[in-house]
Amino acid sequence: MVSFQLTAIVSISALLGYSNVCAQGQVATHCTATERTFISAKMQKVHTSKAGTTFSPTGKVLSICINPQGQTITQMTYRYGAPGKVEFEQSASADSRFAIFSRSTTPHTGENVIGFSKGHFHYYVTQALGMGSGVSLIVFGKGKRIADLFSGNDEGEDFFSLQDEFDFDAIKSPVLVRRAPADDLK
Repeated sequence: MVSFQLTAIVSISALLGYSNVCAQGQVATHCTATERTFISAKMQKVHTSKAGTTFSPTGKVLSICINPQGQTITQMTYRYGAPGKVEFEQSASADSRFAIFSRSTTPHTGENVIGFSKGHFHYYVTQALGMGSGVSLIVFGKGKRIADLFSGNDEGEDFFSLQDEFDFDAIKSPVLVRRAPADDLK
């Protein structure tokens, strides 16, 4: 019975355009059945004040989707929106490559950054490394930070990542370029 239910869920998920929904636990993805989910995260709005930092759910999911097999990334697509309803999509190409960058943020943490531009807007997806945890989306418009979102820290519940399957510093790709962010992400 359980096997039949799991097969039915996987089949329905594929029909809806989701892959890896079950493998990721509680994190939905915008990646299709012909793609692999590189990162998928439930996004929360970040509110910073003198009293501290709080988060409010947006009901939106950020997904970075890649080619289905291999260690060479030949396709990468960013999708954002409510589960099952993509509101914004951007694909990397040889003419419009996504930037990747890895950096240390403290002696015990770091982050991998995937960035791209659309018009006057710069989008940065960061994944915390080391003792850090979580996925962030930071958007700049004309040099001003206009969006700051965070997944939460619980991998499997708040976000999913293939980070452990790839050496970010050694990724080979015709659609990616190593380049530091143009904006200050601090």
